[in-house]
Formats: sequence, structure tokens, C-alpha cells
Amino acid sequence: MQLHKAIFTAILMAGPVCVPAVQAQEAQAQAPQVARMTVSGEARVTATPDLASVSLGAEGRGKTAVEAMDATSQALDGIIARLTELGIEEKDIQTRDLSVNEETRWNQERDEQIFIGYLARNMVEVRVRDMDLLSDVLGQVLGEGANRLGGISFEMQDDAPLRAEARREAVTDAMEKARLFAEAAGVEVGRVLSIDDTAEPLVEGPRMRMAEPMMMEDGQAKAVPVAVGEVTVRAEVTMVFEIAQ
Repeated sequence: MQLHKAIFTAILMAGPVCVPAVQAQEAQAQAPQVARMTVSGEARVTATPDLASVSLGAEGRGKTAVEAMDATSQALDGIIARLTELGIEEKDIQTRDLSVNEETRWNQERDEQIFIGYLARNMVEVRVRDMDLLSDVLGQVLGEGANRLGGISFEMQDDAPLRAEARREAVTDAMEKARLFAEAAGVEVGRVLSIDDTAEPLVEGPRMRMAEPMMMEDGQAKAVPVAVGEVTVRAEVTMVFEIAQ
């Protein structure tokens, strides 16, 4: 008898604990749904680039691999020395392609490839941080024996301010759209419920690249175009607004 009484007492004590949870669920179910609208915004911010990356180098030929590489190394030594004289720091010169390959020629009479020697290539990427030096860099390294030009690309040394500005303008664009849509629909824009980056701000810069590096002859450049142009940072955001009743 005492055991049954204890169980009954425990049930009475535990029963009321479930009431607040049930009431909370009912209150949540009865709460009005917030009317909302989702709007996307985008922006593009442009600036003049302050960093150029130039791919250049030299090729050399020889009867042996050592002879071909020696010819190429001699040219690169002169190129790097001149770059240093122009104020390019060692950290801004980096080897990108170093290779030695056999060269052959097809012999129609013998119907086979004939070995003619070795071709060595050494390409470096040079980062020019002073845009006023760019023309001198191109002209003088060609005079020092550079006979390969892979291309030029432009960017910003610090694009964080551009990214921030692009985000701000993208948010402004989304808010203007929200006000326009609300006005057309005869409602009012309420508070902002969420803001999300649709994508990381994308930096787009002018690039001049060739599928194969352009060959120079006799130390003279053949139409090397240099147009700094602008870099563009594009940002996109998605915003959710409450529709005020």
C-alpha cells in the first residue's frame, strides 16, 4: 500500500512539469508568421592596379644538355642582375619553369627523327611593385638576353579596402531594391533579418597571356603590349527583410 502511494505521489509531482512545455509549443504555433522578402545585391568597384607580374626568361641550345643549360644560365644571370639594378627585390623574382629537352628533326628521306641537340629553358616570374618601372623592366631585360615572354598580369598589392567597399555597395544595392519592391507592392520595409555573402568578393584584373610564350629575335621585342587598365572587385550579398504591416 505504501509503495502504490509513493508511485501515485511521484506521478502527481511529475505531471505539472510537462505543462509549461506544452504551453510554449502552443504559443509558438499561435505566433503569427513574419512576412519577409529576400533580395540580392551586387556591386563592382574598380581601381588602378599597383602590381604587375611578368613571366619572362631565356632559352639556349647546345650539343649537350650542359652546354644548353650554360647558355641559358648565362642569360638569366644577366637578366637577374639588371632587375636588381632596377630596384626589383630578390623576393620578387621566382623561377617558374626550368627544363632541358632533346631536340629532334624529322628526316623524310630516312623516315625517322634525327637528334640535333638540346634545348634548355629557364622562366622566372618578376613582380614589379613600382608601375613606373614596368616599361624599363621589359625593355632592359630584353636587352640582357631575355628571349621568352610568357605574359603579364595586373593586380592590387592590398585588395582588402576594395573588397570592403564592394561589400558595402552590394548591401546598399540590396537595400535600394528592397525599398523599390516594397513601394511597388504597397508595403513597407521592416528590419533586416539576415545578411549573407553570396560569394567571396572576386578580384578581376586585366591579363595578357599566351598559350605559348612569345619568342623574341635578336634581343628585340616583337610588339609587347602593356596596358595597365583597371582591376575590378565584384561582391554579391543576399538580404532578408521583414515586411512591416
